[in-house]
Amino acid sequence: MFRIFALLAAILPTTLAAQDVDYGSVRLLKGWQLDDGSYQMALEFDLEPGWKTYWRAPGVGGLPPVLEWNGSRNIGGVSITWPTPEVFETAGLQSVGYFDKLVLPILITPQTSGPVRIALNLQFGVCSDICIPADAVFLTRLNGADEQGKAEIQAAMRNVPLTGQSAGLRDISCRIEPDGADYEITAQLRFDSGFRNPVTVIEYDSKDIWITETDTRSAGRAITAAAGLSWYGAGPMFLNRDNIRVTILGETRAVEVQGCPG
Repeated sequence: MFRIFALLAAILPTTLAAQDVDYGSVRLLKGWQLDDGSYQMALEFDLEPGWKTYWRAPGVGGLPPVLEWNGSRNIGGVSITWPTPEVFETAGLQSVGYFDKLVLPILITPQTSGPVRIALNLQFGVCSDICIPADAVFLTRLNGADEQGKAEIQAAMRNVPLTGQSAGLRDISCRIEPDGADYEITAQLRFDSGFRNPVTVIEYDSKDIWITETDTRSAGRAITAAAGLSWYGAGPMFLNRDNIRVTILGETRAVEVQGCPG
């Protein structure tokens, strides 16, 4: 996170506080309660024309949303559903995110049966001709009686990347090789049909591993994506291939694949 702030400060000379700029608004949609006792809520970003915000893996030129739940009560688990993002440029750098409006579904699993008290501190980035960090605080109680924003949340949950199986994935493999003091990860995927102008994002579920922007090459139904991988943890690197996630963003479809065997 601090690396991204430092880079943006270097490439964007104008720095403004969020309250000085009318980028739009963010509100919490309380959603509804599911049969298993969990609560489906969401955040709704309503941005002014030309403004955009960022995906969970925003690229070098973006700031990913950070959600802190300190002070909340009766939360056992949190799961975010990320709608399919778009690829664009921020100050000449590739970024991934959303224009104009984003509904971000969030599933809350309570520790025990009963209402959930939300104390959410949200930090996120927004960009137009300038880029700024922004924040918002939400305090509320979920009891399942509101069903606020249900149609919008359900629409956002349908607008997600395909799974590998539903997209016709035939095979996938990842090769990880030393590259100086770091590593290079290369993902190779083959589908039933090709993609138009694909962009690939490789992620790993650990803050100790940093994966750079990928170099994506497509040939017919095959895609090869290579990226740098750096280890910032203590001791030797341990990498669980099941935690590698490969997302392909094409012009007409997006695919998300969890796990990348050798």
